[in-house]
Amino acid sequence: MLLIRNLKLGLSTALCALVLAACGGGGDDAPATPAAPAVPVVFPVAEAPAKLSAWNAVRSDGSTMSLNAAVVPYDLSSALFTDYALKMRAVYVPAGKQITYTTTGTLDFPVGTAIYKTFYYPKATGTDPKLIPVGKSTTHPQGSTIDLTKHRLIETRIIVREASGKWTGTTYVWDADQKDASLNISGKYVEMELISATGAPEPFTYVVPNQQTCQKCHATETGGGGEVLPIGPKVRNMNKDYDYGGGVKANQITHLNDLKLLAGFTGLAGAPSNVDWTDASKPIGDRAKAYLDVNCAHCHNGKGNASQSGLKLTHEDIGSAATSLWGVCKKPLAYSNTAPGYRYDVNPGSPQTSILLFRLNTTLTGDIMPVVGRQTIHTEATSMLADWIRQLTSAPSSLVACPP
Repeated sequence: MLLIRNLKLGLSTALCALVLAACGGGGDDAPATPAAPAVPVVFPVAEAPAKLSAWNAVRSDGSTMSLNAAVVPYDLSSALFTDYALKMRAVYVPAGKQITYTTTGTLDFPVGTAIYKTFYYPKATGTDPKLIPVGKSTTHPQGSTIDLTKHRLIETRIIVREASGKWTGTTYVWDADQKDASLNISGKYVEMELISATGAPEPFTYVVPNQQTCQKCHATETGGGGEVLPIGPKVRNMNKDYDYGGGVKANQITHLNDLKLLAGFTGLAGAPSNVDWTDASKPIGDRAKAYLDVNCAHCHNGKGNASQSGLKLTHEDIGSAATSLWGVCKKPLAYSNTAPGYRYDVNPGSPQTSILLFRLNTTLTGDIMPVVGRQTIHTEATSMLADWIRQLTSAPSSLVACPP
Protein backbone atom coordinates (compact mmCIF):
# COMPACT_ATOMS: atom_id res chain seq x y z
CA MET A 1 0.00 0.00 0.00
CA LEU A 2 1.21 3.54 -0.81
CA LEU A 3 0.75 4.64 2.78
CA ILE A 4 3.18 1.98 3.99
CA ARG A 5 5.55 2.47 1.06
CA ASN A 6 5.80 6.19 1.80
CA LEU A 7 6.51 5.54 5.47
CA LYS A 8 9.16 2.98 4.56
CA LEU A 9 10.74 5.47 2.15
CA GLY A 10 11.10 7.99 4.95
CA LEU A 11 12.70 5.39 7.23
CA SER A 12 15.04 4.20 4.50
CA THR A 13 16.19 7.74 3.77
CA ALA A 14 16.89 8.37 7.43
CA LEU A 15 18.81 5.07 7.74
CA CYS A 16 20.99 5.89 4.73
CA ALA A 17 21.86 9.24 6.25
CA LEU A 18 22.96 7.58 9.49
CA VAL A 19 25.11 5.03 7.63
CA LEU A 20 26.83 7.77 5.60
CA ALA A 21 27.56 9.73 8.74
CA ALA A 22 29.03 6.68 10.48
CA CYS A 23 31.32 5.99 7.50
CA GLY A 24 32.60 9.54 7.27
CA GLY A 25 30.12 10.52 4.55
CA GLY A 26 29.29 14.10 3.83
CA GLY A 27 32.60 15.11 2.22
CA ASP A 28 33.07 16.36 -1.31
CA ASP A 29 33.02 12.81 -2.72
CA ALA A 30 29.96 11.71 -0.76
CA PRO A 31 26.82 10.84 -2.70
CA ALA A 32 24.23 13.60 -2.93
CA THR A 33 21.45 13.51 -0.36
CA PRO A 34 18.48 11.65 -1.83
CA ALA A 35 15.83 13.97 -3.22
CA ALA A 36 12.48 14.26 -1.49
CA PRO A 37 9.78 11.94 -2.86
CA ALA A 38 8.05 13.32 -5.93
CA VAL A 39 4.58 12.52 -4.62
CA PRO A 40 2.92 13.47 -1.34
CA VAL A 41 3.61 11.43 1.76
CA VAL A 42 0.34 10.33 3.41
CA PHE A 43 0.71 9.79 7.15
CA PRO A 44 -1.69 8.14 9.56
CA VAL A 45 -3.04 11.12 11.46
CA ALA A 46 -1.88 9.63 14.77
CA GLU A 47 1.67 9.87 13.36
CA ALA A 48 1.30 13.31 11.77
CA PRO A 49 4.67 15.10 11.60
CA ALA A 50 5.34 18.42 13.29
CA LYS A 51 5.51 20.35 10.02
CA LEU A 52 3.14 20.48 7.06
CA SER A 53 6.03 20.40 4.60
CA ALA A 54 6.74 16.76 5.55
CA TRP A 55 3.55 15.77 3.72
CA ASN A 56 5.11 17.13 0.50
CA ALA A 57 1.72 18.25 -0.78
CA VAL A 58 1.36 21.95 0.15
CA ARG A 59 4.56 23.96 -0.07
CA SER A 60 5.63 27.56 0.41
CA ASP A 61 8.79 29.64 0.01
CA GLY A 62 7.25 32.59 1.82
CA SER A 63 6.29 34.32 -1.43
CA THR A 64 4.14 31.67 -3.10
CA MET A 65 2.22 28.71 -1.79
CA SER A 66 1.89 25.88 -4.32
CA LEU A 67 0.52 22.38 -4.61
CA ASN A 68 2.51 19.28 -5.51
CA ALA A 69 1.87 18.41 -9.17
CA ALA A 70 0.27 15.13 -8.08
CA VAL A 71 -2.36 17.02 -6.07
CA VAL A 72 -5.56 18.11 -7.87
CA PRO A 73 -7.15 21.42 -6.81
CA TYR A 74 -10.93 21.81 -6.80
CA ASP A 75 -13.64 24.04 -5.43
CA LEU A 76 -17.38 23.96 -4.77
CA SER A 77 -20.25 25.65 -6.56
CA SER A 78 -21.33 27.05 -3.18
CA ALA A 79 -18.81 27.01 -0.35
CA LEU A 80 -19.09 26.69 3.42
CA PHE A 81 -18.78 30.11 5.04
CA THR A 82 -15.88 30.49 7.47
CA ASP A 83 -15.64 34.16 8.45
CA TYR A 84 -14.96 35.23 4.86
CA ALA A 85 -11.86 33.04 4.61
CA LEU A 86 -10.77 32.07 1.12
CA LYS A 87 -10.04 28.36 0.69
CA MET A 88 -7.83 26.29 -1.56
CA ARG A 89 -9.15 22.74 -1.69
CA ALA A 90 -7.12 19.90 -3.15
CA VAL A 91 -7.07 16.10 -3.21
CA TYR A 92 -4.34 13.50 -3.62
CA VAL A 93 -5.26 10.01 -4.80
CA PRO A 94 -2.45 7.42 -4.70
CA ALA A 95 -1.12 6.18 -8.04
CA GLY A 96 -3.05 3.22 -9.38
CA LYS A 97 -6.15 3.96 -7.29
CA GLN A 98 -9.42 5.59 -8.28
CA ILE A 99 -12.38 7.45 -6.81
CA THR A 100 -15.64 5.58 -7.24
CA TYR A 101 -18.19 7.84 -8.90
CA THR A 102 -21.49 8.23 -7.08
CA THR A 103 -24.18 10.88 -7.27
CA THR A 104 -25.41 10.02 -3.77
CA GLY A 105 -23.44 11.65 -0.98
CA THR A 106 -19.69 12.15 -0.94
CA LEU A 107 -17.53 10.67 -3.68
CA ASP A 108 -16.08 7.32 -2.61
CA PHE A 109 -12.35 7.97 -2.24
CA PRO A 110 -9.87 5.07 -1.94
CA VAL A 111 -7.66 4.26 1.03
CA GLY A 112 -4.57 6.48 1.02
CA THR A 113 -6.46 9.58 -0.17
CA ALA A 114 -5.62 12.90 1.47
CA ILE A 115 -7.77 16.02 1.14
CA TYR A 116 -6.21 19.39 1.95
CA LYS A 117 -8.01 22.66 2.66
CA THR A 118 -5.99 25.83 3.16
CA PHE A 119 -7.70 28.86 4.71
CA TYR A 120 -6.33 32.28 3.80
CA TYR A 121 -7.27 35.93 3.41
CA PRO A 122 -6.44 38.81 1.08
CA LYS A 123 -4.17 41.32 2.75
CA ALA A 124 -5.36 44.82 3.49
CA THR A 125 -4.21 47.79 5.52
CA GLY A 126 -5.33 47.55 9.13
CA THR A 127 -5.55 50.13 11.89
CA ASP A 128 -4.37 48.04 14.84
CA PRO A 129 -0.91 46.43 14.66
CA LYS A 130 -2.04 43.70 17.08
CA LEU A 131 -4.61 42.49 14.57
CA ILE A 132 -4.05 40.67 11.31
CA PRO A 133 -5.69 42.89 8.69
CA VAL A 134 -7.64 40.86 6.15
CA GLY A 135 -9.87 41.86 3.29
CA LYS A 136 -13.55 40.95 3.19
CA SER A 137 -13.95 39.01 -0.05
CA THR A 138 -16.38 36.40 -1.41
CA THR A 139 -14.43 35.54 -4.58
CA HIS A 140 -12.39 32.34 -4.26
CA PRO A 141 -9.39 32.31 -6.64
CA GLN A 142 -8.70 29.15 -8.63
CA GLY A 143 -5.47 27.45 -9.67
CA SER A 144 -2.63 25.66 -7.85
CA THR A 145 -0.82 28.62 -6.26
CA ILE A 146 -1.47 31.46 -3.81
CA ASP A 147 0.40 34.74 -4.11
CA LEU A 148 1.59 35.51 -0.58
CA THR A 149 2.49 39.08 -1.42
CA LYS A 150 -1.27 39.62 -1.62
CA HIS A 151 -2.59 36.97 0.78
CA ARG A 152 -1.96 35.61 4.26
CA LEU A 153 -2.21 31.91 5.09
CA ILE A 154 -3.92 30.94 8.36
CA GLU A 155 -4.32 27.15 8.50
CA THR A 156 -4.34 23.97 6.44
CA ARG A 157 -6.61 21.09 7.41
CA ILE A 158 -5.97 17.54 6.23
CA ILE A 159 -8.37 14.61 6.23
CA VAL A 160 -7.00 11.16 5.38
CA ARG A 161 -8.65 7.86 4.51
CA GLU A 162 -6.54 5.43 6.48
CA ALA A 163 -5.87 1.71 5.99
CA SER A 164 -8.91 0.87 8.14
CA GLY A 165 -11.11 2.70 5.65
CA LYS A 166 -11.96 5.36 8.22
CA TRP A 167 -11.32 9.06 7.77
CA THR A 168 -9.27 11.00 10.31
CA GLY A 169 -8.17 14.62 10.28
CA THR A 170 -5.70 17.10 11.68
CA THR A 171 -4.76 20.78 11.37
CA TYR A 172 -1.62 22.85 10.75
CA VAL A 173 -1.34 26.56 11.59
CA TRP A 174 0.91 28.60 9.32
CA ASP A 175 4.04 30.10 10.87
CA ALA A 176 4.60 33.85 10.92
CA ASP A 177 7.10 33.72 8.03
CA GLN A 178 4.53 31.81 5.91
CA LYS A 179 7.17 29.24 4.86
CA ASP A 180 5.70 26.27 6.73
CA ALA A 181 2.88 25.36 9.11
CA SER A 182 3.01 23.68 12.51
CA LEU A 183 0.84 20.82 13.75
CA ASN A 184 -1.93 22.06 16.03
CA ILE A 185 -4.40 19.56 17.46
CA SER A 186 -5.63 21.66 20.38
CA GLY A 187 -6.98 24.62 18.41
CA LYS A 188 -5.96 28.26 18.40
CA TYR A 189 -7.49 31.74 18.58
CA VAL A 190 -6.19 34.29 16.07
CA GLU A 191 -7.15 37.95 16.47
CA MET A 192 -8.09 39.47 13.13
CA GLU A 193 -9.73 42.45 11.54
CA LEU A 194 -12.07 42.36 8.55
CA ILE A 195 -12.00 45.31 6.19
CA SER A 196 -14.79 45.84 3.69
CA ALA A 197 -14.87 48.27 0.79
CA THR A 198 -16.90 50.62 2.97
CA GLY A 199 -17.39 50.92 6.69
CA ALA A 200 -15.21 50.62 9.77
CA PRO A 201 -12.82 47.68 10.35
CA GLU A 202 -14.48 44.74 12.08
CA PRO A 203 -12.30 42.98 14.68
CA PHE A 204 -13.09 39.32 15.31
CA THR A 205 -11.46 36.16 16.63
CA TYR A 206 -10.72 33.48 14.06
CA VAL A 207 -11.01 30.04 15.67
CA VAL A 208 -8.75 27.22 14.49
CA PRO A 209 -10.70 24.11 15.58
CA ASN A 210 -9.37 21.29 17.68
CA GLN A 211 -9.90 17.69 16.61
CA GLN A 212 -13.03 17.25 18.73
CA THR A 213 -14.56 20.37 17.22
CA CYS A 214 -13.95 19.08 13.70
CA GLN A 215 -15.88 15.94 14.56
CA LYS A 216 -19.04 17.92 15.34
CA CYS A 217 -19.47 18.75 11.68
CA HIS A 218 -17.68 15.91 9.92
CA ALA A 219 -19.52 13.12 11.77
CA THR A 220 -22.33 13.70 9.29
CA GLU A 221 -24.00 10.31 9.70
CA THR A 222 -23.23 9.43 13.30
CA GLY A 223 -24.90 12.15 15.33
CA GLY A 224 -21.69 14.16 15.65
CA GLY A 225 -19.92 11.57 17.76
CA GLY A 226 -18.71 8.80 15.46
CA GLU A 227 -16.84 8.27 12.21
CA VAL A 228 -16.07 11.40 10.20
CA LEU A 229 -16.49 11.99 6.46
CA PRO A 230 -15.51 14.70 4.00
CA ILE A 231 -18.37 17.18 3.55
CA GLY A 232 -17.80 19.15 0.36
CA PRO A 233 -16.63 16.79 -2.42
CA LYS A 234 -19.98 15.64 -3.74
CA VAL A 235 -20.89 15.56 -7.41
CA ARG A 236 -23.57 18.23 -6.94
CA ASN A 237 -20.96 20.59 -5.46
CA MET A 238 -18.15 19.80 -7.93
CA ASN A 239 -20.12 19.65 -11.18
CA LYS A 240 -18.70 22.95 -12.46
CA ASP A 241 -15.76 24.33 -14.39
CA TYR A 242 -12.38 25.04 -12.79
CA ASP A 243 -9.43 27.01 -14.14
CA TYR A 244 -6.40 24.81 -13.46
CA GLY A 245 -3.98 27.29 -15.02
CA GLY A 246 -1.77 26.83 -18.04
CA GLY A 247 -4.73 27.17 -20.35
CA VAL A 248 -6.53 24.20 -18.80
CA LYS A 249 -10.15 24.91 -17.88
CA ALA A 250 -12.55 22.01 -17.57
CA ASN A 251 -15.47 20.55 -15.67
CA GLN A 252 -14.06 19.18 -12.42
CA ILE A 253 -15.76 15.79 -12.71
CA THR A 254 -14.68 15.17 -16.30
CA HIS A 255 -11.18 16.41 -15.40
CA LEU A 256 -10.87 13.75 -12.70
CA ASN A 257 -12.01 11.20 -15.26
CA ASP A 258 -9.48 12.46 -17.82
CA LEU A 259 -6.75 12.01 -15.19
CA LYS A 260 -7.87 8.36 -14.81
CA LEU A 261 -8.82 9.09 -11.20
CA LEU A 262 -12.52 8.29 -11.54
CA ALA A 263 -14.13 4.84 -11.79
CA GLY A 264 -17.69 4.20 -12.91
CA PHE A 265 -18.22 7.58 -14.55
CA THR A 266 -20.54 7.41 -17.57
CA GLY A 267 -20.90 11.11 -18.35
CA LEU A 268 -22.46 14.25 -16.94
CA ALA A 269 -25.92 13.61 -18.37
CA GLY A 270 -28.30 13.64 -15.42
CA ALA A 271 -25.56 14.47 -12.91
CA PRO A 272 -26.80 16.71 -10.07
CA SER A 273 -25.44 20.22 -9.60
CA ASN A 274 -25.86 22.96 -7.04
CA VAL A 275 -25.95 26.56 -8.21
CA ASP A 276 -23.58 29.25 -6.99
CA TRP A 277 -25.67 30.93 -4.30
CA THR A 278 -24.09 34.31 -5.17
CA ASP A 279 -25.39 34.13 -8.76
CA ALA A 280 -28.36 36.51 -8.78
CA SER A 281 -29.40 35.23 -12.22
CA LYS A 282 -30.43 31.89 -10.69
CA PRO A 283 -33.82 31.26 -9.04
CA ILE A 284 -33.84 32.41 -5.42
CA GLY A 285 -35.06 28.99 -4.24
CA ASP A 286 -32.09 27.23 -5.86
CA ARG A 287 -29.68 29.73 -4.32
CA ALA A 288 -31.16 29.24 -0.83
CA LYS A 289 -31.11 25.46 -1.26
CA ALA A 290 -27.44 25.49 -2.27
CA TYR A 291 -26.39 27.72 0.63
CA LEU A 292 -28.29 25.83 3.33
CA ASP A 293 -27.20 22.46 1.94
CA VAL A 294 -23.48 23.23 2.14
CA ASN A 295 -23.58 25.29 5.36
CA CYS A 296 -26.16 23.42 7.43
CA ALA A 297 -27.01 19.96 6.09
CA HIS A 298 -23.93 18.18 7.49
CA CYS A 299 -25.65 18.54 10.89
CA HIS A 300 -29.26 19.07 9.84
CA ASN A 301 -29.99 15.71 8.26
CA GLY A 302 -31.56 12.49 9.49
CA LYS A 303 -28.28 11.20 10.99
CA GLY A 304 -26.24 14.31 11.77
CA ASN A 305 -25.40 16.19 14.93
CA ALA A 306 -28.70 18.13 14.77
CA SER A 307 -30.91 15.22 13.74
CA GLN A 308 -32.87 15.49 17.01
CA SER A 309 -34.04 18.98 16.00
CA GLY A 310 -36.28 17.59 13.27
CA LEU A 311 -35.06 20.33 10.92
CA LYS A 312 -33.57 18.91 7.71
CA LEU A 313 -31.74 21.23 5.35
CA THR A 314 -30.32 18.84 2.76
CA HIS A 315 -30.50 19.48 -0.97
CA GLU A 316 -33.25 16.86 -1.23
CA ASP A 317 -35.37 18.19 1.65
CA ILE A 318 -35.44 21.95 1.02
CA GLY A 319 -38.40 22.89 -1.14
CA SER A 320 -39.99 19.44 -0.88
CA ALA A 321 -43.72 18.96 -0.36
CA ALA A 322 -43.00 17.89 3.23
CA THR A 323 -42.57 21.54 4.18
CA SER A 324 -42.32 20.99 7.94
CA LEU A 325 -39.09 18.99 7.38
CA TRP A 326 -37.31 22.15 6.27
CA GLY A 327 -38.89 24.31 8.94
CA VAL A 328 -42.08 25.78 7.50
CA CYS A 329 -44.44 26.53 10.41
CA LYS A 330 -42.30 24.18 12.51
CA LYS A 331 -41.64 25.11 16.12
CA PRO A 332 -38.10 24.27 17.29
CA LEU A 333 -37.65 21.09 19.30
CA ALA A 334 -34.14 21.67 20.63
CA TYR A 335 -33.85 25.41 21.07
CA SER A 336 -35.16 27.31 24.10
CA ASN A 337 -33.56 30.73 23.64
CA THR A 338 -36.00 32.04 21.07
CA ALA A 339 -36.10 35.82 20.96
CA PRO A 340 -39.52 37.44 21.33
CA GLY A 341 -41.53 37.22 18.12
CA TYR A 342 -39.71 34.17 16.74
CA ARG A 343 -41.97 31.12 16.82
CA TYR A 344 -41.19 29.07 13.72
CA ASP A 345 -38.02 27.95 11.98
CA VAL A 346 -39.35 29.30 8.67
CA ASN A 347 -42.37 31.61 8.57
CA PRO A 348 -43.22 32.12 4.85
CA GLY A 349 -43.34 35.78 3.91
CA SER A 350 -41.86 36.84 7.25
CA PRO A 351 -38.05 36.62 7.53
CA GLN A 352 -38.19 38.89 10.58
CA THR A 353 -40.04 36.16 12.55
CA SER A 354 -38.15 33.11 11.18
CA ILE A 355 -35.80 31.48 13.69
CA LEU A 356 -33.59 30.05 10.93
CA LEU A 357 -32.67 33.54 9.76
CA PHE A 358 -32.37 34.89 13.32
CA ARG A 359 -29.78 32.26 14.22
CA LEU A 360 -27.77 32.88 11.04
CA ASN A 361 -27.88 36.61 11.67
CA THR A 362 -26.37 36.66 15.17
CA THR A 363 -23.06 35.87 16.85
CA LEU A 364 -24.47 35.49 20.37
CA THR A 365 -23.41 32.33 22.19
CA GLY A 366 -26.36 29.98 22.45
CA ASP A 367 -28.08 31.54 19.47
CA ILE A 368 -25.48 31.36 16.70
CA MET A 369 -25.77 28.81 13.90
CA PRO A 370 -23.71 27.11 12.73
CA VAL A 371 -22.10 26.75 16.15
CA VAL A 372 -18.70 25.89 14.61
CA GLY A 373 -16.63 27.96 12.16
CA ARG A 374 -18.40 31.29 12.36
CA GLN A 375 -17.66 34.35 14.49
CA THR A 376 -18.97 36.94 12.02
CA ILE A 377 -22.27 37.41 10.20
CA HIS A 378 -22.42 36.46 6.54
CA THR A 379 -24.40 39.55 5.61
CA GLU A 380 -24.67 38.84 1.89
CA ALA A 381 -26.08 35.37 2.55
CA THR A 382 -28.55 36.43 5.24
CA SER A 383 -29.86 39.09 2.88
CA MET A 384 -30.40 36.48 0.17
CA LEU A 385 -32.12 34.10 2.61
CA ALA A 386 -34.39 36.89 3.82
CA ASP A 387 -35.46 37.47 0.22
CA TRP A 388 -36.09 33.73 -0.17
CA ILE A 389 -38.31 33.52 2.93
CA ARG A 390 -40.12 36.70 1.94
CA GLN A 391 -41.20 35.30 -1.44
CA LEU A 392 -42.27 31.85 -0.21
CA THR A 393 -45.89 33.02 -0.18
CA SER A 394 -45.67 33.72 -3.91
CA ALA A 395 -45.62 31.29 -6.85
CA PRO A 396 -44.23 28.70 -7.35
CA SER A 397 -44.11 27.90 -3.62
CA SER A 398 -47.33 29.74 -2.64
CA LEU A 399 -47.01 28.74 1.02
CA VAL A 400 -49.31 30.20 3.64
CA ALA A 401 -47.84 32.20 6.51
CA CYS A 402 -47.90 30.40 9.85
CA PRO A 403 -50.45 31.26 12.55
CA PRO A 404 -49.42 34.26 14.66
